[in-house]
Amino acid sequence: MLGIVLLTGAAQAAPEASPKRGVSADDVRLRAHPGPVIVANVQGHKIGETDPLPAEADPERVFWLQPSWNALEQYADYLKKRFPKLPQHGPFPRNETLERMKAHLALGLHGRKPEPYASWSSVQRMALQHAVMSKETSRLQAQGKIDAPALRRREQQSLDIAANLRHSLGILGDLHYAEESEGARRLVALIGALAFAEVQPSLFRTDEQIAPPNATAEQASGRFGIVFRQLVKPRPTPAPLAEDDNAPGLYDMLSRTDALVRSVRRVQLNRDGQLRAVPSVLRKTETLWRYADGPECEGWTPGFAFGDADAGPWRFFGNAAAANRKTSRNAPGSLYAFYTTLDLPPGPATRREASMTLDRARTGFIRGTHLYYDIDADGIADLAMWEGEGIGPGHLDGPTTTDDRWYRLVLVNINGTWKLLGNDNFSYGCGC
Repeated sequence: MLGIVLLTGAAQAAPEASPKRGVSADDVRLRAHPGPVIVANVQGHKIGETDPLPAEADPERVFWLQPSWNALEQYADYLKKRFPKLPQHGPFPRNETLERMKAHLALGLHGRKPEPYASWSSVQRMALQHAVMSKETSRLQAQGKIDAPALRRREQQSLDIAANLRHSLGILGDLHYAEESEGARRLVALIGALAFAEVQPSLFRTDEQIAPPNATAEQASGRFGIVFRQLVKPRPTPAPLAEDDNAPGLYDMLSRTDALVRSVRRVQLNRDGQLRAVPSVLRKTETLWRYADGPECEGWTPGFAFGDADAGPWRFFGNAAAANRKTSRNAPGSLYAFYTTLDLPPGPATRREASMTLDRARTGFIRGTHLYYDIDADGIADLAMWEGEGIGPGHLDGPTTTDDRWYRLVLVNINGTWKLLGNDNFSYGCGC
């Protein structure tokens, strides 16, 4: 169903005019026509590629209905199309509407509140549902009691569940490829084999007190209730360049930087339980490669994204193992990280460890290790990590030939329930 926004005199979608801001024609339209607006039509959504744009399509109005970076990009693309003969690198005519949009985002917004973290028990129920559905479908098919349309529906449902499971675990590699029956079966078997110790409420009481290390400023804004700003850097004065120049930029903007207006704590957890907390506003700058491809593998480094790895996975690089390991941005002994608004108690977290043996054919791993961390010293685990050991995804030449600890799944105790916080895969290559 298409979303509908009711525009009234009290609507906050379009800002009131002020001495510092002129009244645009769009302001007049918004105030003169306070009736219901079909947002999808204003955004220019089309059912088919060849369908004409809805008559109401208005990229300027889209921004003021729902201010966001994506809406600003849509308007910038609209401007670029208005001047098709402009060189790729500019110069671009100044546009006052675009400048007002930039200023609006620079003042700051609240990010959308994210979905609650998925509980581990809900992931297990999803895996059980997949197993039951697959078994029942096979039985009906063998007995000839299911027609072709019903079979296709069931198969699609199974594929969707398997894809959701893989997304929840964030696990890479062909062994757990959800669109193949064997990969889906391994996913389900792995989830069924993983049991985490029961816990009571402890340090983290709500989802709004912790965020994963890959959270953006916008995501952290929605989770922590802190305003975030989006600032743009203009493109430099253009120099004479060839027509096929691949310089970065979006209209007259070179990059954008997102950051919270108030800092939270970024906590680095080491394998031995040591914790290091530093203030962070989750500042990140993105170069706007929009009209040309950016450099291949820009910013990529081998290894885990958020922690150190033992010697095992590095063997994949052969004689270059030592050199590749030196490029890792993670400190020796580091394991994972998270953001929080809580004041953490002093001292290291208490660690508890347990190992398990797995069936490679069934789960894709041969061994696993549970790591539990009690941060506030109340005897109850606050974080849990599972490390999987087996054949890794490798890179373009195929999987590894050795069994290594290449996958990490991280759970957080939220008010006595284990929930998925994140994951980390050892990266063997950038994909190019």
